[in-house]
Amino acid sequence: MFGIYFSPTRTFERLKQRPVWLVPLIVVVVANLAVTALAIQYVDWEAQREAAVERMQERGMTEEQIEQATERMSAFYDNPMMKTVFPIVGALVTQVIGILFLTVVFNLGLPLLGASGNFKRSLSVVAYGSLVAVPGAVVRAVLILLRRSAEVSTSLLVAFPNLKQGFLAVVLSRIDVFVVWQFALFGLGLKVAFDTKGNKSYWLVFGVWVLITLVLAALSLLSGNAPR
Repeated sequence: MFGIYFSPTRTFERLKQRPVWLVPLIVVVVANLAVTALAIQYVDWEAQREAAVERMQERGMTEEQIEQATERMSAFYDNPMMKTVFPIVGALVTQVIGILFLTVVFNLGLPLLGASGNFKRSLSVVAYGSLVAVPGAVVRAVLILLRRSAEVSTSLLVAFPNLKQGFLAVVLSRIDVFVVWQFALFGLGLKVAFDTKGNKSYWLVFGVWVLITLVLAALSLLSGNAPR
């Protein structure tokens, strides 16, 4: 399974004959849940509360509305179960939905590359490509422990520490070494597993990456929030 890091072409050639997705999917989910559980231990909840109040003030909310919202936040932050379980469950759901979403999109896009879709094979490509999450989780865990903070990044946001929200913050947060690696593997996987010609598979996967990035960035403008 971990040949995906050292001989990805050979790994995808095997998947072409025998698609396998369950085990890598479990490994990816466990890796992400582990680093999420670690990060929770280093979240500055008071800073989160202050930032939320600041955003509410910028939106023109009344003091009464802010007070009510703050009370709800306090109830959440002061509940160890909610503070721990909610982010972990959220990470689990997001990870699984993300993998399934990419699988559906790539599978639907295969006819554009001159190939016939095969959901199980597409899912195996996405699941194996997502194993990049394992070294990514290790690096993030080390950074969290070294900085003793949940606010760590392996994206271009590192170069802009004061950029916390907005369209540009989202775009920079998506230009992440592990995300780029992951999508490069998706492109290679589709090329090998479906015998696509040239670099069409890379255009497909990175086109999807750009579209997702722009949608998330646009949503950040509507909500006034962005990844921290």
